[in-house]
Amino acid sequence: METEPETLVIHKRAFFTIARDPKEYQRSIVPTEEFIERLRKRNVDIFTFIERRWCCPIASPSKSWLKTKDNIALLNITSYDEWLKIIGKKTRNMIRKAEKSGIATRIAERNEKLAEGIWKIYNETPIRQERGFPHYGTPLKSVITNVLSAHDCVYIGAYLQDELVGFVQLAQGDDVAMISQILSTQKHWDKALNNALVAKTVEVCATRNFRWLMYGRMGNHPTLDDFKQNNGCVRFSLTRYFIVLTGKGRLAARLGLHREMKDSLPMWLKRPLFPIYNWVSRTKMRIKARSMHMS
Repeated sequence: METEPETLVIHKRAFFTIARDPKEYQRSIVPTEEFIERLRKRNVDIFTFIERRWCCPIASPSKSWLKTKDNIALLNITSYDEWLKIIGKKTRNMIRKAEKSGIATRIAERNEKLAEGIWKIYNETPIRQERGFPHYGTPLKSVITNVLSAHDCVYIGAYLQDELVGFVQLAQGDDVAMISQILSTQKHWDKALNNALVAKTVEVCATRNFRWLMYGRMGNHPTLDDFKQNNGCVRFSLTRYFIVLTGKGRLAARLGLHREMKDSLPMWLKRPLFPIYNWVSRTKMRIKARSMHMS
């Protein structure tokens, strides 16, 4: 599928701009000369996109495209029963624990009631997984707008006595479904909510004939990486391409500025930096939360 320049997100970095399609994992992108020329007219210096190698490899990528390694957490789904066999006894027990705790999972209707439940979960705590939680403090009106406008998404809810205590936002694409959010209330974490949500997500994907389920990336959050692996996801390597469009883009590429800093660091250097990053993230969020309560 050819993306449209109008749908791109353009970021300003230092002295140059870099553009990408926010749905690059959901649809295949093979830029044409016409598309590249239209980007130049929009003053884009670099365009970046990923190769969806798991389903749609690019036959003849241009030698002029720069490339770096990237990865995703990917699950190949054949059936729900087959998935239960590969996840291991401990994870299966967690799913049963959720059921015994009274947790029910189902596809949720996209409406204001769902949005209000999500908003309450967002604002339960400013700190999650040892880091500042970016959705904390999001206004209810914004959540309602986002939920009602997410036409390509399915929401899966976890309920305790009809109260929403967790949810998955599942984006649907070509040949793949993507967990764009999975979140649950901290006060009910002892009920294995996220395990129940992943199980229902796999069931929904199998029912809707999605062969692939993507669950973000791997390598930037060790605890979350373990959870993904325990639920059958594997680290799938892929290629990220960069098309340089202007002189400023060429200079940025020579300086290595086209890559995200966190992606440039080797894992042996990243790991000791995780606690520092988490502390900075928590501190910023606590300051933000304090200022919100004072205003």
